[in-house]
Amino acid sequence: MFAPKILAVKTFVIELCSPMMFSMQDAPQTETPLDELLPLGVKALLQKNGVHTVEDVRKAYPHALLKFRGIGMSKFRQIEAAFFPGKKFEPARVLSPLTHVKGSSLNGALSPAIVRILARGGITTVDQLKAAQPAELLKIERLGVGMLREIESVFFPGQHYEVPRGRRPAPTLPDSAGNLLTDI
Repeated sequence: MFAPKILAVKTFVIELCSPMMFSMQDAPQTETPLDELLPLGVKALLQKNGVHTVEDVRKAYPHALLKFRGIGMSKFRQIEAAFFPGKKFEPARVLSPLTHVKGSSLNGALSPAIVRILARGGITTVDQLKAAQPAELLKIERLGVGMLREIESVFFPGQHYEVPRGRRPAPTLPDSAGNLLTDI
C-alpha cells in the first residue's frame, strides 16, 4: 500500500536534481586557475596570500600585490609580465616589511639585515662604518663576505677587500687521558 507513494517521491527527487546537475556541468567556468602562467615559487606565494585565480590577481593589482608577504618588486614584475603585458606600475615608495634599527643612520642605505647585524656589532652610523676596517667587520657575528661586498658597493665604490684564504689551525682535541692532541 505504501510502496507506490515512496516510488513516486524518489522519482520526484531525481527529477528535481537531474536538471540542476546538468546545468551546473554545462555552466561556463568563471574563475581561471593560475596553472602554469607563473613560476612555481611565485604561484606558491600568491596562494599563501589567498590568491588562487587570475581574477584574484587582477583584483589585487597593483597595491594589494605589493603588500603581500614575500612579494617584492622582482616577483611583482614577473606577475605583471604574465597578467598585464605592456603595463609597468611604478610605486611611489616601497616600504620594507622589516623594521628598521632605531637610531641607525644606515637605515635605507643598506638592507635591513645588514643594518641589524652591524648594530649588534656596535656600528650604527656612517662614520663608524667608514672607520672600521674590513677585517674588523668580518669579525662581527653573522656578517659574511657577501654582506661585506654590499657594504663596499654602497660606501666604498671601487674598493675590494681581498679576504685571506689561509687555513685555520686544526682544533685541539683531548685524548682519552685528557691530554690535548695537536697532531691528528
